[in-house]
Amino acid sequence: MRSTTAFGAEEPSISGVPRIVRELTSALHAARLSYCHWKGNARLQAAVVGRRDLDILVDRDRALALSAILATVGFKRCTSSPWTAVPALEDYLALDSDTGRLVHLHLHYRLTVGDGFLKGYRLPWEAMVLSTRQFDATMAMYVADPHMELLLLIAGKAITLGLIDRMAGWLGRPCMDALARSDLRWLAARTDPHRLAELSEGLLGKEATRLLLDIVSGEPSYRLLRALKRRAIPPLSAYRTYTPAGAVVRRGIRIVVGLAVALNRRILRSLVIPGRTLSSGGLVIVFEGEDENERATLVDRIAAWLTWKLDVLVLHGRPRNSRATRRKAFRARSRGMIVLYDGFPEGQRRDTGNAPERAWDADPPDLVIKLRRAPRPEPEGHTEVVTREGRPTRHNVDIDLDHSPEQVLLAVQRALWQEV
Repeated sequence: MRSTTAFGAEEPSISGVPRIVRELTSALHAARLSYCHWKGNARLQAAVVGRRDLDILVDRDRALALSAILATVGFKRCTSSPWTAVPALEDYLALDSDTGRLVHLHLHYRLTVGDGFLKGYRLPWEAMVLSTRQFDATMAMYVADPHMELLLLIAGKAITLGLIDRMAGWLGRPCMDALARSDLRWLAARTDPHRLAELSEGLLGKEATRLLLDIVSGEPSYRLLRALKRRAIPPLSAYRTYTPAGAVVRRGIRIVVGLAVALNRRILRSLVIPGRTLSSGGLVIVFEGEDENERATLVDRIAAWLTWKLDVLVLHGRPRNSRATRRKAFRARSRGMIVLYDGFPEGQRRDTGNAPERAWDADPPDLVIKLRRAPRPEPEGHTEVVTREGRPTRHNVDIDLDHSPEQVLLAVQRALWQEV
C-alpha cells in the first residue's frame, strides 16, 4: 500500500515555466532534436503554464527519439475520435505536479492549417520554420521566427476564406477575429519588412508578397486576403488536403461531432459519443470517505479538472441499479475513459477468490482514494491483489483531509496521474 501523500508547505506559483515543461525542453536540447513552438507565441506564457495548448513543430525524422523523450519526461499519449483527429498531429498530456495543471501538448509533424473545424491544408514549409527558429531565453525554449509566424498566420487565414468572411467583407467588417488581429499586430511590431519580403518571395512569389506587406501595414481585408490566395505562386488552393466536395462533407461531420463531444463532455457523459481518451486504456478511480459532502465535492473538482481535455464518467457507488452501473463503468474503462466512483461500487468484488459471474465483477478499480482525517494502518491481514507479473491490480492511497482543500486536491491529482 502507498503511504499517505505528503503536502508542500507553500502554495505553488504559476508565474514561471513549470517543471514538466522545463524537463521536456531540456531533454530536447540534450538530444539535439530540432523543434519550435510555431504559433500563438504572443500567448506563449499562457500555453506554458497550461492555460492554452502548446503547439510544437518537430523534425519528423526524429520521431522515435522524441517518443522516448516524452515517455521519460511524463507526457501521456491521448487518442481522439477518428472524425476529430488531425493528420500528422499527436496529443499528449502531462501533469505539472507543482500546480496540478494539465499541460496539453500538440505535437505537429507537418504544418496543417485550417479553420476551427477542419485543418484542410498542409503548407510544406516545415524545414524553413525549423531552420529559422529563435531561442526564447525567458521561456527557455525555441519559438518560430516572428517573420515566419506572421507569414503563416496571414497565409493560413487567406487559405481558409469562406462565405462568412465574404459577408464580413461586404459589411466592411474585419475578416480576422480579435485574437488573430492581436497576434498580427504583435508579430508586425517584431518584424522587419525587408526580411519579411525576402521570406515571402521565396514561398509565395513577388505579387503575393506585395499584397502581404499591404495587409501587415494596413488591415487584413477580405479583398486583400482573397487576392493573396489567388496570386500566390503556387496558388494557396494547391495545398488542399481534400477535394472541395470532400472538405465540405468532412467539415460538416466534424462540426456535428465536435458539438456532440463538447455537449457530452460537459453535460451528457454518454458512452456513445467518443471524444479524447487515454491511449493506454481507461481507469476506474474510487473515492472512499465518511463525509459524503466532502467526497462528492472532491469528485466534482477532479471531474472538472479532467474534462478540460479527457472523457470522464462520474458514477455513484450505491445507485438503485448497481449491476447496470458497474456494467457501464466496465464499458467506459474499456473505451479509454476515466471513471470516477463517488463511493465504492456496491457489489464490486474486492478479491479474486472465486470465479466471477460477470465480466465486470473481475475488474477491480485501478486506484482507491481513501479520504481520512488522520492516517490509519490497514487492518491485519490486508493484502493487495497481484497479477501474475507481480503488478498490483488495485492501488490504495490515503489522503489526509486535515489540510486545505487546495492541498487535498493537489494530492489527489498527483496520485491519480500516477495511474494514467
